[in-house]
Parts: sequence; C-alpha cells; structure tokens
Amino acid sequence: MAERLTAASDLKKAFAEFDDMSRLIDDMRLKADEINKYNKESAGDDDVGKQYKSTVDTPTKNLTELLATVRTRVDQVGVTGQDTSDQFQNADENGKDLTNGM
Repeated sequence: MAERLTAASDLKKAFAEFDDMSRLIDDMRLKADEINKYNKESAGDDDVGKQYKSTVDTPTKNLTELLATVRTRVDQVGVTGQDTSDQFQNADENGKDLTNGM
C-alpha cells in the first residue's frame, strides 16, 4: 500500500510568516549598528579608545554580517516554502481533476 504525502492546509501561510522573521532580523541589525555607533562615539580618540575600538569593531562587524546572512537565508526559505506549497496545491488539484475525469 502506497503512503500518502500531504501538505498542511496552512503551509503557505506558515511560510509567509517568514517575512515577520526577516523584519525581526532587520531590527536586530539596526540595534547592532546603533550599538556600534555608540561604541565608536563613546570610546574617544586616545590610546585606550583606539584599543577599545579595535577590540569591538571585528565582533560587531561579524555580528552584522551574520545577521545579514541569516536574513538572506530566511527570505530564501520563505520563498522556497511558499513555492513548494503552491506545487503541493497544484498537484492536489491535478490529482482531483484526473480522478474526476475517470
């Protein structure tokens, strides 16, 4: 007996919510940029300030790049998931049409 492959009825809606995740990631990126700005403005230009900046610049840059990468991947998964949901829906409709035509 063949197993049946089904998609949840709200699958497309679930992947549409990835847009909300992308907006949250954008908010985190803005906060990271804001923190970086405050770090640079607060440290000063003396030797201690320069040392501090050199210590925090790389991790902040890495965090910003990581968040950008995560956002890109979340967007890709959301779009791909919605496309997959459409394919399931089309296959279901085609199957019904074939069944009704018999």
